[in-house]
Amino acid sequence: MQIQGKTRTYSHFNVLAQPTQPINASVKLLQQLAALSHLNQWILFTSECPRPDLSQLTASNICCKNVIQMKPSHSLTEIEIVMKAIRSGNAAAVVASSQIDLVNQSLLQEMAKEFGCEVFFVEGRATQYH
Repeated sequence: MQIQGKTRTYSHFNVLAQPTQPINASVKLLQQLAALSHLNQWILFTSECPRPDLSQLTASNICCKNVIQMKPSHSLTEIEIVMKAIRSGNAAAVVASSQIDLVNQSLLQEMAKEFGCEVFFVEGRATQYH
């Protein structure tokens, strides 16, 4: 792209090319995700969660073809994204970061029950500095 005689290059990154990181989750949580992943609905991870680690998922018998990490939103908060995912009816579970405060975590879990979904909270991504 030419801007005032200068060439500017924009790089687009592929979410799949981003490094994975084991989820800081209990065995119980991984077992619950494994059971839910076989319901032919999505297991959605918010972008604020570490990108799921394939070896950890497969070792826990989680059906990886039903796992998606959502892209970050430019206009919605993580809470709004979780609400939207729950309301979609397409998710067996939504995994969000524990950065969501406890009051909102409780509200999201109640909402999820109404829609036949589960919501889990895990330690979020470490802050990265460039």
